Amino acid sequence: MKEIQILQEMKDMLLSQVDFKNGVIKDSAEQMVQNGLVLDVRWKGNVHLRFYNHGVHFRYLVVRNEEAVSPAYFAGRQDERFFKFIQKLVNEIENGNFHKKKTMSEEIMETVCRRNLTSCMNDTKWKEFLFAMTEEISVAVPYDYKTLFEDSREKLLFGTSYDIESFNWHDFKSLEWVKLKPKFQEHIYQGRMIKDQIINHDVEDEFLALMKKYHIPYEYDKNGEVYVIYGYR
Repeated sequence: MKEIQILQEMKDMLLSQVDFKNGVIKDSAEQMVQNGLVLDVRWKGNVHLRFYNHGVHFRYLVVRNEEAVSPAYFAGRQDERFFKFIQKLVNEIENGNFHKKKTMSEEIMETVCRRNLTSCMNDTKWKEFLFAMTEEISVAVPYDYKTLFEDSREKLLFGTSYDIESFNWHDFKSLEWVKLKPKFQEHIYQGRMIKDQIINHDVEDEFLALMKKYHIPYEYDKNGEVYVIYGYR
């Protein structure tokens, strides 16, 4: 398969340019096909450095016990600067910098306890919500969300993309709330000299029926004219 060949070439490039030292290269042929995993390097303490194919980019991060202990990094060009940064990450792993770093679950638990929050959703409900919004509703509903780690969200930035990058990379446990507008206007660009075409959408009844179908709790914010699904409150 051409896709496997491309992933293998990316893997060979990383192995030729980076000294992974005590890291053990895992056989990831099956995962390559399933989720675009290019390379998985494991150290003692179940610390991994993983690289994924993300279109023309690399996405890579450090995980421990299958949870991220570093940000997800992106690289469009595989140049000298990129390989130096990877080598720096490897050196930090070798020095034990990520062996005691808090996992996302630990940071979430600490934040929830510190702010005295109560969980209102779980992964199953969030996945049902995502399925409803991508597979069952007739029009993509604009939404915005806030994670537990953001101080505030003063201005909402509504978007309709429900891809793998949405909802904090589908890290549902980190979502404090999601706000949606099932009644909205779509502006279609017609050219520089022509006014945008405006289409009014109203899928409120569909949206509410799906929330009822999957027993997803929500509230209506009259001031913002949005529906709010709380992950925590």
